[in-house]
Amino acid sequence: MHCYLDFNASSPLRVEAQAAWMACQEQHFGNPNSTHYYGQQSRALFDDARNKIGDLLGCKGHELVLCGSGTEANALAIYAARQLGATGRILCTAIDHSSVIRNAQMHAQTELIDVDANGLINKEDLLEKLKSPCDLVAFQFANNEIGTIQAVEELVASIHERSPGTRILLDACQGAGKHPLNFRQLDVDFATVAGHKFGAPKGCGLLYTKLGTKVEALIHGGRQQQDRRSGTEDVAAIAAMHAALSASYQEYEQEAPRQQSLIDETWQTIKTALPDAVWIAQAAPRLSNTISLAHPGVKNSALIPRLDLAGYCVSPGSACMAARGEPSHVVAALGIEGALAHSVIRVSIGATTRAEQMQGFSQAYIKEVRDLL
Repeated sequence: MHCYLDFNASSPLRVEAQAAWMACQEQHFGNPNSTHYYGQQSRALFDDARNKIGDLLGCKGHELVLCGSGTEANALAIYAARQLGATGRILCTAIDHSSVIRNAQMHAQTELIDVDANGLINKEDLLEKLKSPCDLVAFQFANNEIGTIQAVEELVASIHERSPGTRILLDACQGAGKHPLNFRQLDVDFATVAGHKFGAPKGCGLLYTKLGTKVEALIHGGRQQQDRRSGTEDVAAIAAMHAALSASYQEYEQEAPRQQSLIDETWQTIKTALPDAVWIAQAAPRLSNTISLAHPGVKNSALIPRLDLAGYCVSPGSACMAARGEPSHVVAALGIEGALAHSVIRVSIGATTRAEQMQGFSQAYIKEVRDLL
């Protein structure tokens, strides 16, 4: 039986989410836009789930748009910001997810904000770039590859002070369900969520749009969701997303320190046996479930299959980019080059990960690295 250690790519479907999804498919199959009994039952369930998700994320339900993924939510936010803006210019960070960088480049002149060796945004570079007007600044709450959490409140305050008319997109796809979030308090204009990162089904995401922010639809049709995203709403998906998000936050106070302890113990075991091992971005505030490992002289293209054969599933970084076989843009942005850049692997855990599994992984990593040196 393989041990799954790639939760940042996608987490297993939570039993609570599966139960909610199945119940909806069996009992609330009506189109939520239909005016008859079955349609209105579906509408009530959709609205209730969306409102409850809003409670968990510090916003109103009607500020949330159900999308097909975090990628679509990012694309919709960027498109909306460009329709509202007048400069044709967007800032995002050098470690943003490709769904932010590529969509920004499609719609505007895009400039990348520098980060330091731990993945933290270079505030001086941000403020320098804000001297010229722009439509949007986008950055992540937490990075999907290295786990670095940004100082969101401080960054938002600086952006508002330097450039009051600039809108802000917070990519929270690796934050929701793993760390408390309050979109209203964070004072951003847009924020995005991906359900499968916290145990909801794949194929569902959310876009938060600050009250009063107009969103021009990418997908046109029946004018659903206040004409922000047409298409019959997936009631089962949002019900499952609420169930998964609620369960994740209910166990957060116990799970976050437990997972952090597992990561720290894993690192201590590896570092003791392999003194040249490197924890990428260790010094930054970070998600409790993530560690990015590297070792000079060991290629991840050789290491990952060997770990897989040993029963441990890890990745070189973002699953979206893994097949390219090159160091990710995140690694490059941190200034990591050459052989070390080619050795990086990401280990990300979750509520089902146990201490004995991480102990086994540590021993497997040590063995395979030594064999490859």
